[in-house]
Amino acid sequence: MDFNDKDVPLFRTASDINFLQSLHEFISSEKERLCCPAEAPDEHQYAVYSAAFDKVIDYATAYKPILTAIKKEYDEFIAAVKTNDHKAKLAHGKLKAILAQPTSLMYCQKRAAQLLERIAVIQRDTAEVQAKTKRLQECIKNHRDSQQLEALDDQVQIPVGQIPGLKFEESLNPEALDEHLKFLKQKRADLLSKKKSQYVPVQVKHELEIKMKTTLNQRDELGLENNTLQLCCKQLTFLNEAISSWEKSASRLPLLEFLGSELERVSEMKVCEADSYGINKDVFEEDDPCKVHESELLMDYIERFSNLFEAGEYEAAAYHAAKSPRGVLRNMETMERFKSVTMYEGELPPVLLFFQALMISVQPGKHLPGQVLSLEGVRCALQHGYIQLVTFWVTQHRLTYSEELGDVICSHGDEDPRIADTCLALAHIVYTACGVLRKAALSMCRRGLTSGALELIYKNRDFTVEDCMFVLRGCPRLDLMQDFTQLYEGKPALLSVGFVCHSLLKSDLEGLAFQLLQEIYAGGQGALEKTILDDVMCSTESWSEIATRCEQRGRHQLAQEIISTLLSQPGAVCLSQEQDSAKLMEHVFM
Repeated sequence: MDFNDKDVPLFRTASDINFLQSLHEFISSEKERLCCPAEAPDEHQYAVYSAAFDKVIDYATAYKPILTAIKKEYDEFIAAVKTNDHKAKLAHGKLKAILAQPTSLMYCQKRAAQLLERIAVIQRDTAEVQAKTKRLQECIKNHRDSQQLEALDDQVQIPVGQIPGLKFEESLNPEALDEHLKFLKQKRADLLSKKKSQYVPVQVKHELEIKMKTTLNQRDELGLENNTLQLCCKQLTFLNEAISSWEKSASRLPLLEFLGSELERVSEMKVCEADSYGINKDVFEEDDPCKVHESELLMDYIERFSNLFEAGEYEAAAYHAAKSPRGVLRNMETMERFKSVTMYEGELPPVLLFFQALMISVQPGKHLPGQVLSLEGVRCALQHGYIQLVTFWVTQHRLTYSEELGDVICSHGDEDPRIADTCLALAHIVYTACGVLRKAALSMCRRGLTSGALELIYKNRDFTVEDCMFVLRGCPRLDLMQDFTQLYEGKPALLSVGFVCHSLLKSDLEGLAFQLLQEIYAGGQGALEKTILDDVMCSTESWSEIATRCEQRGRHQLAQEIISTLLSQPGAVCLSQEQDSAKLMEHVFM
C-alpha cells in the first residue's frame, strides 16, 4: 500500500500518514534485524506485528477498546494454534516411537543372540587355556623334581665357566686357586673395614637433611630479625646525630617541630647491605664464619644438589636450589636442567617444582630477581594449566614485572577464553607496575571497565593520541569510540570524530567508522554538521577523503551531508575533477 496515495479515504491528515510510514519502517527494520522469513510463519514475525498493533492501539485512542478486543482475539487464536501445533508434534513423536518398537525389539533380540554366541566362544577358549596352563604346570613340576634328583646323585660338582680374574689354565691349578682365594678374602676384609669407617646408615642422611632445613629456616628468621635490629639502630643513630646538631645550632627551633620533620625522614628509612650500623665490618671480617672456606661450602652445596637431582628427588633438589647461598643455583642453568627432565613421578613437573620453590623462598617485600627467570616461570605455569600459581605470584608481587610478562599473560588469555578475564586482570597489574599505561588501559577496556580506563587516561598527562588509537584498535567497540570523542566530566574529548574516522578508514576497521558517523547522523538534523564544524583535529581535506570513502562504500547520505557541510563554509569552492591536482574541497581563507 502506498501511504502517500491521496485516494485512500482513511488517511487524510499528515499525522496519520507520518504515523503509518513510521509504523511500516518499524516493521521492516525489525523483520530485517530479526532475519524473519519472507512468507513462512515465524515466531519473530508474531512479536513484530504484535508490537506494531500495540502502537496502532496507542495512536487510535478513539478505537482503543475495539482494537484491544480484536488484538486479544488474535492473541488467543495464535496461542491456540501454537498449543495445537505442540500437541501435534508430541503425538507425532509418540506415533513414531510406537511404530519403531517392533524394529527395535527385533534388533535387540538379534544382538542378544550374537552376544550369547560370543559368550559361548569365550567360555570354550577359556577352558582350552586353563587345560594348557595345567599341563604346563605339571611339566615344570616334573622337570624340577628330576633336576633335584640329579643334584643329589652327583657327589662332585664340576665348575661351569671360567672364574673371574683367572685364566683357564690357572682355574685348573690348585696353587693358583689358593692364591686367588687369599686375595678375595683380603678384598672382603678391606670392604668390611671401609664400610665401618667411611659409610653411615641412610637414616643419618635423613637426619642431616632435616637438620639442614631447620638450620636454613632459622637462618632466614635471624636474617629478618637482623634487618629489623639494623633498621632500628640506623634510625636511633640518625636521631642521635639530629639531636646533637639541634643542640649545637644557634637558631634553637622548638624541639617538637624539629623532631616532627626528622621523624618523617626516619619513617622512610630502609635497610641496605652497605649499612654498617655502627660496627666496623673490616675488623671482624676474618672471624666471620660465612667467610671461612666459602668456596668449599659452595662446592659441597652444589654437589649435594647434584646428588639429589640424579637420585630423582626433584622436590628436595628444587628446595635445595632455592635456598642456595648467594643464589648460585637460582639461575637459568638450573632451570634448564629441571626443564630437561621428561620422565617423572607426581602431578607437578620438576621445572614447576623449581619455580614453586623459588617463589616460596622469596622474602616478604622482595621479588624474584631477573626478568627472564620470572618470564620463564609464568610460561611454565601457564603451559601446564596452573593459573592459580600465576595469580598468587602476580598479586603477591613475587615476580620481576616487565612488559613482555604482561604480553605472555594476555596471549594465554586469548587462547583460553575461560580464564581470559583473569589473565587480563593479572596483565593490568603487570602493565601498571611497569608504567605501560596504554596496555593497562587496553586490558581494562577489554574487560568492560571503560570508565576506569577513561579515568586512568585523563589522570595521566603523558597519554598521547597515538596511545588512544592503540587502545581503540585493540578494543574496537562503538561505545568506546563514543567515549573517546565526547566530553568527560567537563574536560575536552581525547579524540575528534574526524580524526578517528580518517584513521580507521585506512585500516580494516572502516565499518566501525561508518557506524560512528551513522549514529551521529541519526541523532537529529544538524548533528553531523555540528560535529564537522567543531572538529579541530581533522582538516577539511581529511573530511573530504571521508566523504569520498563513504560515496565509494554506498553511504550516499553520509557523503552528501559531509559535502554539503563543507560547501556551506565561506570561501569553500568545488574544484573540477579533471585537473591533475584537484581535490574534492579546498578552503580559501581571505
